[in-house]
Amino acid sequence: MKIFRLVFGAFAMSICLSSCIKQSFDNPPDASQYDPHIPVNLSIAQLSNIALNMAVGQYRTMGDSTIYGIVTADDRTGNFYKQIVIQDSTGGITVSIAQTNIYADYPIGRRIYIKLKGLTLINYKSLPEIGLSASSATGTITLTGISSTLTNTYITKGSIQNTVTPTKVRMSDLLGNSNHYLNMLVEIENMEFASGYAGVPYAQSPVISVSTSLSIMDCPTTATLTMYNSGYATWASVITPKGKGTITGIYSVYNSPQFLIRDTSDIQLNGNRDCP
Repeated sequence: MKIFRLVFGAFAMSICLSSCIKQSFDNPPDASQYDPHIPVNLSIAQLSNIALNMAVGQYRTMGDSTIYGIVTADDRTGNFYKQIVIQDSTGGITVSIAQTNIYADYPIGRRIYIKLKGLTLINYKSLPEIGLSASSATGTITLTGISSTLTNTYITKGSIQNTVTPTKVRMSDLLGNSNHYLNMLVEIENMEFASGYAGVPYAQSPVISVSTSLSIMDCPTTATLTMYNSGYATWASVITPKGKGTITGIYSVYNSPQFLIRDTSDIQLNGNRDCP
């Protein structure tokens, strides 16, 4: 009986202990929608205008200002390299970051805050851009991106999966007010690839050329714009469509206006072609 009581006591204690132990574990808190709400005292349009009021190639070190924006382009598919593009309600700007796989930290849709103090704003080939530093020592203007060891110093992550609706424009809007749309996510209507650029790969192999420029046009007005595609883009070998429709992407400039898509889903040319 004594042995029975000992065994029964041990059994009862084990039941008691097991009932006290929490059988399920809480999931870690979801921080993806956390936003630090850092005070912002400069809009992206204001920052861009500072750059555009400088001569091409000029740059300046920024003072104690903060901007915010939502990432509209990243390096996930390889058409953007060591840079992201962000946009607030007033405009967009390119941010140069000296690392690859930036999208792991700053994917499209992430809100970020950038403390500008100590960073460099440049009018780079007529495009407003932010980076760590700039130099003209070699006679050519170079911009150094924010290093991976300093990104947390200057850039604060906010919530993810935010949506930026592309601004619907026509070619006449872009070419008539170019500076207003620089670095912005836009959707251009009535577009098609120009003759000779439809039904061809988006980009040549990087062994042949690191980038390929294709001509896109607004038919039937025939205003044209250069689409820049990297040979390292994951979709470089995909064939361009022959139809007509809308094209979404970042309106940019490299001495002259150009257009950059994020991936081929930005191209919706499903209508009948108008131009030859």
